[in-house]
Amino acid sequence: MISSSSSTSPSENITVVLEIYSGSFADGFGVTLQILDNGQIIHHYDKSARLTLPPAPKIPGLFEQWHDMNRAGDTLVRKMSSEKTQDLPRQMTPEYIQHLQEQHIPEDSIRGIKPVGEQVTHVNAKVWRQLADNLETSCKQWFEDQAFDYLSLKIQHPVEVRQDSSVPIIINPQTEDPTQNYILKNLPWHDWWSLFKELKHSEFALFGKFRRRTSHLEAPIRILAIFGNHSQLNLGQDKEALSRLEARGAKIKPLLEPGETELKRTLADGQWNILFFAGHSSSEGDSGMIQINRSTTLSLAELSPSFLRAVDNGLKLAIFNSCDGLSIAQFLADKAAIPTSIVMRQPLPDQIAGQFLLDFLTQFSQGTPLYRSVRLAREKLPSQHDFPAVDWLPTVCANPNQPEFIWPSESIVPPPPDPPSSPPKSRWHKKKTILVLLFLLGLAMVLWIGKIVSPPAGETDIVLEPLISQGENIVEDTRISLSDPYLSLKNQGIEAFIKGDYDTAYQNFRSLRQQAKRDKDSVSKAIATPALAALQDYESLIYSNNSLVLKHQQENPGLPVYNIAIAAPFNFEAGISIAYGVAHAQDVFVNRQKLNLLVTLANDSNNEDQAQAVAEALSNDGKMLAAVGHYTSANSCAALQKYDPQNLVLMSPTSTTVNLASRIECGGNKNGVFFRTVSTTRVEAETLVNYLIKDLAIAQPKIAMFYNPNELFSRNVAEQFQQVVQAFGGKVTSYDLSDPKFKTNQLPTEARGADALVILPDGGTNNTNAFDKGIDVLKLNAGEKPVLAGNVFYLKEVLDQVDAEAVVDRMFIAVDWHPKQCGAEEFSQQTREYWGGDLNRRTALAYEAVQAIAQAITQSTKGEVDPTTAVTRQRIRQKLAETGIQKNTAAESATMEDTLISFDALGDRNEITTRQIVTVAESNDQLRFELVNQGDCQPE
Repeated sequence: MISSSSSTSPSENITVVLEIYSGSFADGFGVTLQILDNGQIIHHYDKSARLTLPPAPKIPGLFEQWHDMNRAGDTLVRKMSSEKTQDLPRQMTPEYIQHLQEQHIPEDSIRGIKPVGEQVTHVNAKVWRQLADNLETSCKQWFEDQAFDYLSLKIQHPVEVRQDSSVPIIINPQTEDPTQNYILKNLPWHDWWSLFKELKHSEFALFGKFRRRTSHLEAPIRILAIFGNHSQLNLGQDKEALSRLEARGAKIKPLLEPGETELKRTLADGQWNILFFAGHSSSEGDSGMIQINRSTTLSLAELSPSFLRAVDNGLKLAIFNSCDGLSIAQFLADKAAIPTSIVMRQPLPDQIAGQFLLDFLTQFSQGTPLYRSVRLAREKLPSQHDFPAVDWLPTVCANPNQPEFIWPSESIVPPPPDPPSSPPKSRWHKKKTILVLLFLLGLAMVLWIGKIVSPPAGETDIVLEPLISQGENIVEDTRISLSDPYLSLKNQGIEAFIKGDYDTAYQNFRSLRQQAKRDKDSVSKAIATPALAALQDYESLIYSNNSLVLKHQQENPGLPVYNIAIAAPFNFEAGISIAYGVAHAQDVFVNRQKLNLLVTLANDSNNEDQAQAVAEALSNDGKMLAAVGHYTSANSCAALQKYDPQNLVLMSPTSTTVNLASRIECGGNKNGVFFRTVSTTRVEAETLVNYLIKDLAIAQPKIAMFYNPNELFSRNVAEQFQQVVQAFGGKVTSYDLSDPKFKTNQLPTEARGADALVILPDGGTNNTNAFDKGIDVLKLNAGEKPVLAGNVFYLKEVLDQVDAEAVVDRMFIAVDWHPKQCGAEEFSQQTREYWGGDLNRRTALAYEAVQAIAQAITQSTKGEVDPTTAVTRQRIRQKLAETGIQKNTAAESATMEDTLISFDALGDRNEITTRQIVTVAESNDQLRFELVNQGDCQPE
């Protein structure tokens, strides 16, 4: 993977994301690495880079012993909570173990906390500390492996990563085993000394969902402090911490044991920047409960709408003091979409939590960046408290796109002198103090991991501005990565575009591509590699033509301009392939055919909620005439619910589910806005099964089929396979890739007796679990049986993950277009000139999608006096529907000679009734997709 610097000057908003995507402590882990600058990926080492972490088989057992000791203490505290005073700690300390025995707690209740036959008052403390020391020693040995040293160098090498900057190192465990993930989330990552010794101001964090970044904190800081049921809690330091915030300009609203209605209303209607919660809470799987007063316990789900409103109103940081912060945080981060939180990963005494909070707020409110403040406060804990592993527990959980929060400078005042000892203030002031501080401790824990729940219907936390652009910005969450001088030219072009100086913008974007074309053939790899990346920047080509179109309109205000959009996942190889086709087609129409197409880029990130939000935004744009997209059927289905009511045509080059738009869950296609240049899953299934039976000579085949029944495309193509195979007298045994119990350490027993495997994972919508398991099945087969694979496997990233023996002449995919099929050579040559190499069917079909829309625009203007008013959404839809009925109305495909682009009554492509079969070939140690049978028209 080529990584390149986006700037020659260091940035203050660098974030490192280390995703642990596969493996186990027994076998080692696979990892990917991203370095972001202000939310944009500037260095990316994906699965093809083969980064790994070594095995550490001792860690799970040592963790379990330490973890059980902590939990045993917490259980006993809960058991006795109705009998003890407010000095009762929430977690067992060695001193409290002695206290329990003095209170004559039955011996079997505390047996898990002390070794049999030894005295509690002395040995328990030693045992507890020894368990923590054993685990930490094992972790340190793991972190000292050369694999971690290599990763450390990769992180520190870029010029943007400064040793004096507060850089978050975000750990994102995403293996298929929840137990492995839980352990990884709880390890003392600060002991990765080769990294944190050098990055002295950095801090590790846990991963929150990628979301649109929010604005920075502004004065005055508004804090909502919720104090729930606080019986049996020791809150001695809360008053001082709250006073320090008030002294630094914070406006604090306390809620003392609020009722449900009061809490929901206050949270939703105020303009809070920071949220504290103090009180009792509990985890419930991936959710949680909080006791808001002595008689009322609420599930976090009940507060989700209020949290979302609060985020819309400016909530940015949450701090939550909970007995199991990770589970609660995972729910609230996803449901509430709060950008950053501070959590306690395991139970600990209230005194320690309060001390950490006091030290953190002291640093943070004086202007120290948030991550640096957490590290300083965390590192002080061992010297203040004799509690095992105390400095492991405080953790930041963050959206990787979010720049680090800093207390606004206008609110920073010199800290007040320590007050002399005096009688306590009023009871209300004490409660107010308690409320704020404990809330701070708690709600952060809440926030951390948000990955599970979607916003309620009608509500969304997706901020679309950075995801949509005509030239105003680099679209967020993409794989684009440019280095200077190309990045400078692009930024200059964007700056001019924003100002409306379209001529300068056009010159900059055009210069970028011209220089890239010259440089890509350099004998110097250091010059040629970044030049090729710049040449393949579809954004720059689209922005160049958009600038030219708007320049012409400035010069001639009456010039008609036609707005279309591309909605696709630009963080996926498949989405980028679609973008290549749209960018290429726009360039041809604008510069050769003089049709002023203005293209809007919209990134759906392969997520259904985001696809629907993008579709709604495009539909609400009155100038928009049609959209090209989305990648998967699931995303197209979600988007059609917004496009269809607004009569906005969706032209899909890749969504293949049979009768997609007519499905009730997709909106029913009431206005007939859905068309596609790709053939359906029925054609795909028939092509592959015919090849298996006729060409591979496997009659009445026994098939082992692996698919995801919970996803639209995968379920539909599996249904088509089932029908076609049975029609030929074959038998299909199915396996659910989405089932957590489905393991990929070996093929199922029945599958080993099959004649062939059929692997039909989904397209990775919302997550890649089924997709990754499909690749694992491919690896397990190791080329033993022929594999018929869904078109979602037609990706280079699939080939990057498998050995040649597993796929060469053993995996077969049915595709609608290939650069070496008859009639495709002219277009293939064009794509090589545009992008520096061969592309795939998604590019060709996306090009055809623009052709079809452009033809409908042209047909709409025929005979019209005023072309600017003749072209409407309804006319576009009408003209596309006529292509299958009236002669001389369909466009002639530029990607395939002697082929039209017409549609039937369902919007399906007429011309493609069968597909090409491709397999995998190896040349010069490189794997690539090739046609199975090349006819006489193919070049040597």
